Amino acid sequence: MRSLDIKDLHDYYDFNFAIESKIDGIIEKVLSGLYRAEAPLVYKMEKKFGVCRHMMIPSPSDALVFQVLTDELHDTLIKVQPSKGAYYSRDRHFLSLPHEKKEAASYPWFILWPKFQEDVWKFSKSYKYIVTTDLSNYFDNIGLRELRHVVSSLAKTKEVYLDLLFSLIEDLSWRPDYLPTSNKGLPTINIEAPRLLAHSLLFEVDDVLKERTNDNFVRWMDDINFGVIKAIDANIILGEINDVLKSRGLALNLAKTAIMSPKEAQFHFMFKENVRLSKVQKRAETLKTNKAKHNLALKTNKEFRRHLNCCKARNKDKVTKRYLRILSKLEDPVSVKLAVDLFVQNPGMRSSSLTYISKIKFSKIIAKQILRIIDDIDHLDNVTFFQIVDMLTKWDVPYDYRGKWFVSEVVNRLKHYEDPFSWLCLVNFLAKYGEPHEVLNLVSDAKKYGAKEAFFVRQAMAVVPRGIGINCKSVLDIWSKEISTGSSDSASVANNLHVIWDHGYPATKHRLYQYLFPKNKQTVYPIYKFLILCVIAKSELVNGFTIARPVVKEHVANDWYIHWLKEINSNWFKQE
Repeated sequence: MRSLDIKDLHDYYDFNFAIESKIDGIIEKVLSGLYRAEAPLVYKMEKKFGVCRHMMIPSPSDALVFQVLTDELHDTLIKVQPSKGAYYSRDRHFLSLPHEKKEAASYPWFILWPKFQEDVWKFSKSYKYIVTTDLSNYFDNIGLRELRHVVSSLAKTKEVYLDLLFSLIEDLSWRPDYLPTSNKGLPTINIEAPRLLAHSLLFEVDDVLKERTNDNFVRWMDDINFGVIKAIDANIILGEINDVLKSRGLALNLAKTAIMSPKEAQFHFMFKENVRLSKVQKRAETLKTNKAKHNLALKTNKEFRRHLNCCKARNKDKVTKRYLRILSKLEDPVSVKLAVDLFVQNPGMRSSSLTYISKIKFSKIIAKQILRIIDDIDHLDNVTFFQIVDMLTKWDVPYDYRGKWFVSEVVNRLKHYEDPFSWLCLVNFLAKYGEPHEVLNLVSDAKKYGAKEAFFVRQAMAVVPRGIGINCKSVLDIWSKEISTGSSDSASVANNLHVIWDHGYPATKHRLYQYLFPKNKQTVYPIYKFLILCVIAKSELVNGFTIARPVVKEHVANDWYIHWLKEINSNWFKQE
C-alpha cells in the first residue's frame, strides 16, 4: 500500500505490528458471516481537461482480504485463459516495450519490422499492419453480475466464496451519497486483485483474437494489439470484438483505435528515438564528474525542447517521461522550467516531473519554481497537491534561513484551502517542517476542514507524536480517547503508538528495531518512522533513560528530523 497515490503517515504499521492478532480477528468475522468492508477513502485523480477518475484506498484489512480471495482464484483462471498473449499485472508479468528492442546495425525499418513485432508484441510472424485499440472506461463499465457469471463459469468454486468476494467488491465500489448500488464498476484500487478479475472478463475477447489472428496478438489488460495482413481484416476483427463487448455492456474506444502500417508504427512508436534514448540513458548512468553530467544535460535539454515542440506521435508522452528519467539521473537543473510547465499543463506528466525536480539540489531558484507550481496549478483533484507535498517531505530542504523561508512560503499557500485533502496535505508537510504547536493545532482543527473520515482521523493519530515534546499529556489523552471511542482504523493507530510508548526503546532483535533501523540504510529516512522515533524519544526521557543512541544519527541524516528529535530528547545525540 506504500505505492498508493496517497500515503499513510503510520505506514499501516499498526497492521503489520500486530499481524497475527489482526488476521485471527478477520478469520473469525469471515467464518461467522459478519465480515463487512469498511468505507474506503475515495479520492479524485485528474485524467485530462479536469475529468477525474474516482480512486479508492481501502483499509489494510479489506485490501488483504480482497487480495487473498483473488489469489485463490489466480491459478485456476490463468490455467483456463485462452492465450498466453494476454497480461494484466506488472507484478506477475514482464512485457517488452518498444525502446527495449535492441537496435540492429543500419538495417532499414522494413527489415526490422518482423523482428520488432516478435520482440515487442510476441507475434510469431510478420504482419503488414498493426492494430492498436482499448476499451472505453473499462473498469467503470464492468457489470458485477456479468463478472460474477464469468468468474463462476471459469473457476468452479463454492457459492459462499463468491458471495463474500462480490459483497466486498460492492462495499468498496464508489457510490455517491445514499444512491442505491448500480452493480456496475470494479473499485479502482492500485492493487493486483481487481486487475485479475477484470482480466478474466476479457477471455471471450481473447478467444476471438486467438482464432482470427492465429494467436498473434497481445492484450495488456484492456490495451489490445494484433497483426493483420490486410486492412479489411482489421475492420472485421474489430467489429467482432466490439460485438462480444456489447454483450457485456462494454465498447471499444474508437478514438484510440488505429490501424498502422510499418511506416506509421515507426513514427508513432518512435522506435529510433527510443533506441537513441536508451544509449543516452546508459551514458547518463555511467558519468562520474559534474561537468560531464552538465554537458550531457545541456545537450539533452536542447533535444527535449525540440521533442516537446515538434513531436506529433501517439507515444509522445511515453518518450517525454524517458527524457525526464534521463535528466533525473543527471541531477542537473537545466530543464526545471520545462518540468514545471509540464506539471502544470499535463496531468499525466506530474509524477515524472516531480521525480526529476526532487533530484535537484535545493536552491532558492528551484524553490521558487516549486512555489510557481503551487500558485499556477488548477486545484481540480485530490492528488496533485499531495504529490507535491510528498516530494517536499523527501526533498533535502536545508535547516537554515533559506529552508525556513521556503517552508513559510509553502505553508502560507497550503493553508488557504479548507477541505479535507488540503488539511491532509498541510498535515503531511507540517509533520516534517512544522513547529509542534502548529501540528497539534491542525489536529484539533480537523473537523473544521471536514476531515472526519476514518482515514483522516488515522492521519491525525499518526502525526500527534510531533507535539509529544511540548504536551505529552495531551498526546496521550488524544490516543486514549481514540482507543475508547474512535473507529477501528484510527483506534488501531492510537493503540499501536500507545504500545510503543509503553515499551520504550526496542531491543536490537525486536521487530520494531529492525523496522526503524534496517540493515540497508534508507537514502531518505521515511517520515512515518521519524514520527515513531518521536514517541520513543519522549518515552525514554519520561522514564529516566539518558542514554545516547548513535544508531539514530546513523540512519536519520536529515537536519530537520534531528532538530525535532533533539528538542524532544537531546540525550540521544550526546557524545558518549
